[in-house]
Amino acid sequence: MIVFDLRVLTLAVLLLAAVPWQSCASRELSEAAVEELFAKHKESDWRLLAERWSDIKAKMDAPVERLSLPLEYFPSGLVKARLYAEQAQIFPDGMVFATGVRVQLYDESGKRDGYLKAEDCLYDRQASHGYCKGKAEVLKGSDLIKGVGIYFSIPNEFIRILSNCEIRTNRFQGNLGRLL
Repeated sequence: MIVFDLRVLTLAVLLLAAVPWQSCASRELSEAAVEELFAKHKESDWRLLAERWSDIKAKMDAPVERLSLPLEYFPSGLVKARLYAEQAQIFPDGMVFATGVRVQLYDESGKRDGYLKAEDCLYDRQASHGYCKGKAEVLKGSDLIKGVGIYFSIPNEFIRILSNCEIRTNRFQGNLGRLL
């Protein structure tokens, strides 16, 4: 098991998100592919959610308890991601503010395929992306990613850790290549 403990993590998360979970050990990404991944996921995407965080949290005056809400579906109609929250409020503009968050991920056959856990989360239902301000972790396969401040996009299968990052993976079989 390889453990990375970094202040700001983007490249490794982009690489993990860009390469299929089953075949990543053998796939190399070119410098151009890495640059394309960075360009596709702009800082402004999560900054907009971060800027709205305090205002929306302050408006959370009628939360529901133990919310379960599908977030994304496969073309077959099966749920791809489902939000579970201790408390949550859905706002008229499609924003969801939740505390005690777990987003359960599923594969196309309906089996559990990973999760995102967070203290608090602001989720935009229209864009299918969210921002978690506090501690959060994502498990996908045997890969565990932890940090403080996470931006995620369900349709783009993208996660950006903003600080205090830790990655635990078995996918880099002794060949860390360009990561170090």
